[in-house]
Amino acid sequence: MTETSSDRGHTFRQEIERVVNEVAQGLRTLDTGTAWLSGLAPARRQEVLQEVAGHAMQAHITSADGRATEAEQP
Repeated sequence: MTETSSDRGHTFRQEIERVVNEVAQGLRTLDTGTAWLSGLAPARRQEVLQEVAGHAMQAHITSADGRATEAEQP
């Protein structure tokens, strides 16, 4: 049995969720997450960034949160 385009899309969305959650939980480094993202085709990268943007919107992240995170960086 071959995997349909819909199945591949669902599988990729699951992979996005897994990788993004692992980075967020510190189970995967930002560098390995970035390397994973860089290895994707441009259209796939766009899907990932849209998913991450959706997570950020659900979390109600503000520009102040971003500045606070930047201040914490070594």
